[in-house]
Amino acid sequence: MDKKRIIRNIVLFFSVLVGVGGLLTVSANAKSKGATVLRNTKISKTSNRAVSGYIYTSAKLTKKAHNADNYPRTTFYTYRSATVRKANGNKAVYYYVKNGNGKVKGWIWRGNLVQLLNFTKQRAELRRIISLINSISTKNRQNVIKLLETINSHDSIASVISKLNTLSKTFNNSSDVKKIQEINKILLEDGKQIIQLTQSLINKSYTTIQSIHQVTQQVVNFVNFILNLLP
Repeated sequence: MDKKRIIRNIVLFFSVLVGVGGLLTVSANAKSKGATVLRNTKISKTSNRAVSGYIYTSAKLTKKAHNADNYPRTTFYTYRSATVRKANGNKAVYYYVKNGNGKVKGWIWRGNLVQLLNFTKQRAELRRIISLINSISTKNRQNVIKLLETINSHDSIASVISKLNTLSKTFNNSSDVKKIQEINKILLEDGKQIIQLTQSLINKSYTTIQSIHQVTQQVVNFVNFILNLLP
């Protein structure tokens, strides 16, 4: 074998090695593009619809299992929450979800989930608010009703709570004050959902997806709904 041929074979050999090394580097880089899981915790089970995005096999987001667009009417239940750092350095929160039979499952960005509401709790709270108002002493009850009648489209849940709180400071009956405080606590913790319930009752159609539009007008509708139920 002549010298030139030997040199050519050596160059070819090293070229192959460099090529393989390059492939290995690309492969390693591809794997490194997965997300880093910073925290993985159990969360309460809620019902949701997936509106967009992909469902991944793991919180590392290296493999897509499903396209959420293919499941527009499927109810997904949440089980775990993972805070991850993506390859671009940004943090995001992904939920581990399953459908009813557990066949469609994986990790999806929480921003692609819309929670479905079960109005059972809100119905009970609405009945409780009406019961509390009815149990307030006559004079104070009349003042509460007068206040509610002044609520307009400029009022929010926060302003209703504030006005009720201010009114309660004029009460001499400590029991009535506690009832107003309980009403305000319910409104503070679950007011938007209760308002959505009353709005859906007014519309005679139960809207299950949590979406509050024109909240100020719905506050007025909510108050009027309560006033109509008071004797």
